[in-house]
Amino acid sequence: MAIQKGSQVRVLRQESYWYNDVGTVASVDKGANVIYPVTVRFERVNYSSLNTNNFGVSELEEVS
Repeated sequence: MAIQKGSQVRVLRQESYWYNDVGTVASVDKGANVIYPVTVRFERVNYSSLNTNNFGVSELEEVS
């Protein structure tokens, strides 16, 4: 996996509250059967007052 803890990533999942926002990777689960292994933390909160969400590797784009 190219995405590592601490990386800045852009969300590509269109139905996500944070679509096109940039967040920081909080953790990456290395398990084989995990559907959404990447936990991303954001600056702003969503409607439920949460600032983290899990995403699949293909739903994220690393930014520099």
